[in-house]
Amino acid sequence: MKRVVFLFIMFSGLLFAETIHATYKIEYGIFGKMGVSDAYLTKEGGEYEIKMVAKATGLAKVLSGGRVEIYGSKGVIVDGRLLPTTFTKDIRRSGKRRIKIYTFDHAAKRVVFHEENYRDGKLKDEKNETLPYYAENDILSLYFNIKDIIGDCKEPFAKDLKAVGAEKRTGRVRVQTVTGGDRQKLKKSLGDEPCYLKVTIYQKLFGSKGGELYLSLGRDFIARKALLKDVIMFGDIRGKLTHLERKK
Repeated sequence: MKRVVFLFIMFSGLLFAETIHATYKIEYGIFGKMGVSDAYLTKEGGEYEIKMVAKATGLAKVLSGGRVEIYGSKGVIVDGRLLPTTFTKDIRRSGKRRIKIYTFDHAAKRVVFHEENYRDGKLKDEKNETLPYYAENDILSLYFNIKDIIGDCKEPFAKDLKAVGAEKRTGRVRVQTVTGGDRQKLKKSLGDEPCYLKVTIYQKLFGSKGGELYLSLGRDFIARKALLKDVIMFGDIRGKLTHLERKK
């Protein structure tokens, strides 16, 4: 599993203390299930935490060296929207581990990161850098905030946004609603949910040509299904919500 399709995980922005746990399976035709993603969102006392764990399964697990990817976002809630203070990536496979911690300085409009690389449990190298761009969101907080950005999804929307974790040099990510004839073409794959989004993060997710991900969202703005098109050697890869739990 070359890249995690963590854009499958999308939640509505709620104001009160709560915990949401969602599980998605990732599959492709005759190969069956290729991976599973678990996402957790907790809000309490004006703060939030998001954690997402993605694992390859079956043949994909063998080919990827047992790859596991863990993403996290922590921060505060301001006027109902999530504002990150840190974003983390933890990627593990075949005795290797890479950890990146991004720290937001919103006052100075700057994001710095610390990276550590391990081999067989031993630290091999580390570095500190400042990103060449500033973004208010990381890729997780952006999509938890998506309802506030696009509204109720009844009006057309197409805009380039920025998020740490998207395109490496600029943070660029494009979000647009899918309507009309394009929506009808996707209905068989994405179901009859009220909102379809096309998300482009300009990275090769699973070796796809452009990182174009289609999402179907329920009225609660939680993604029910996802479709990653034109993946090298596979064709289309699908994601589906299999478990949803809320606690208040």
